[in-house]
Amino acid sequence: MLQTKNAIINVAKNLFRKMSVHKATMDDIAHEAKMSRRTLYMHFKSKKEIYRYVVEDEVEEINRKLQRAADSKLPPDRKLRLYIINHFNIIDNLTRSNKYIRFDFLFNNMSVEQLRKDIDRKEIELLKGILKEGKESNLFKISDPETFAKSLLLMFKSLEQAFILASSRSRSSADILEYVDLLFYGILKR
Repeated sequence: MLQTKNAIINVAKNLFRKMSVHKATMDDIAHEAKMSRRTLYMHFKSKKEIYRYVVEDEVEEINRKLQRAADSKLPPDRKLRLYIINHFNIIDNLTRSNKYIRFDFLFNNMSVEQLRKDIDRKEIELLKGILKEGKESNLFKISDPETFAKSLLLMFKSLEQAFILASSRSRSSADILEYVDLLFYGILKR
């Protein structure tokens, strides 16, 4: 039963990438999963429910990637830099792999914000931990790690649209590093 449910989620994820969640139908999902609509409806009540599971699956993967950066044994300043790199790599990969997600990021931000609530909560906790560690080791000059984590996340999010718009098919990891260095160090020569 769980295996079938996971298979449906994976099929739906690929289908939503190809034709968008708005255009895909339960018939399309059943056809791609090589099952009857009746079987599909035994596992999911609606396309909206399937989409919720697809989003939850993506959120779990994003959280794992960000958690690895936050758990690294690097000093807090390098850990924060790694975290920022991972954040923008995730945005880059998401918006490159799915033109519909890219469209939503650029033109339907309220929809994206609804889907990001859980990720945002997790990111604030991870950032708070890194910032607290940096404050305790006298690397970061901040008064309240939680407040600063919320502000930092807002700053990241405010830059995402420009980051996506500036992206091209030929963006390399070096380009992302340059962008992250700009965020992390500013424009001053070091």
